[in-house]
Amino acid sequence: VHYFEGLGCSPMKKGENPATWMLNAIAEKIMPAGGDERFALDFSAAWQDSQNNQDLKDRLTEIIESKDEALEIKYGTQFAASRGQRNTLMARRLVTIYWRSPAYNLSRMMLSLLIATLLSTVFIPIRRKEVLEEAEMVSYLSTIFISFIIIGVLSITSVLPVMLSIRDMYYRHKEAGMLDSRSVARALATAEKRFILISSVLFCAVFILVSGIDSSAEPRRRAAQWIGFWGFFTFNAAIYSYIGQLFMCSVRGQGTAQILASIFIGINNFFSGLIVRPQQMTGLWKFTYWINPGHYVYEGLCMVVFSRAKNRFVDVATGSDYYDELCVGAEAEESPCQVTVASYVNAFFGGLYTEEHIPRNIIILGAILFLVRALTFVALRSLTYSSK
Repeated sequence: VHYFEGLGCSPMKKGENPATWMLNAIAEKIMPAGGDERFALDFSAAWQDSQNNQDLKDRLTEIIESKDEALEIKYGTQFAASRGQRNTLMARRLVTIYWRSPAYNLSRMMLSLLIATLLSTVFIPIRRKEVLEEAEMVSYLSTIFISFIIIGVLSITSVLPVMLSIRDMYYRHKEAGMLDSRSVARALATAEKRFILISSVLFCAVFILVSGIDSSAEPRRRAAQWIGFWGFFTFNAAIYSYIGQLFMCSVRGQGTAQILASIFIGINNFFSGLIVRPQQMTGLWKFTYWINPGHYVYEGLCMVVFSRAKNRFVDVATGSDYYDELCVGAEAEESPCQVTVASYVNAFFGGLYTEEHIPRNIIILGAILFLVRALTFVALRSLTYSSK
């Protein structure tokens, strides 16, 4: 500060940022007494002729000649910190970046609450109803489907611009030899999972409590339903978010990643088991049902809630597609026959959604998550689209 003020720069004001003041100072034109711009002060030449410069040169010469080994900075390995420490520090840094990005994370959590409220309040009039109309039961199944699709779409579309920024930052540090792909891949998973867990808890707490989908369960069974529903819902949000990261690491621009995300969303919508039921998927396109993560999420969500719902019933009318299967032998065929919710859901999905599949679905979804994270690591390590 004293050096620049001694050259004639405007004095620094009280409370002014020194760095900002210095940038403004070197942009000034320091005129000689005559005021001729041709002789304005050359900061570079002034530094070369200054005593400060000479003192600095003398100090550097003294340090070079002395070569005091006690002052030498050296490590036994390439990096000062171990790989584990570097991974941990990078994860903490990325978590901090996420916490300082309310436009991404706070908005995502608020939208989760809003969507849960909108979808669940529709069922307030029937949340304690013991005998449901068939249309009401189908509405429950459809709303569960819509809920995990909407949150998934929100997750994958919101993560793309954030991932683009982090990816390009990583490319710059990669060129400088400061970061490796393992640290960044681990940090991305660590930072993202906290907000996935929080937003899923918020959504499930509101949706299950308000909608009453668990109203027929015993207290112990109700706790298992809550945990199971939250678990599969979290799997869904995590898969969408991490696949968004994978797409952004695999292609050059955000536009291409959005196209890939749209394709994934469309396949998940169509082949998860509601728009086209499991029993209707035959022939060539059947494989899309088995490779689609939405299939395992939707089956898990429905089964943890409805597979043992035997204290709540559905009125099945004579014109129903499931009347012959569920109501053959009913005493009064003109009137709707009552079947348990568990029986109706079993017929609705052609007997292909069962409670026994829940452990299998958990394993498959875990394997999908592992594969997505592994492919993201490979993309970060092998692909570089920008170093700016």
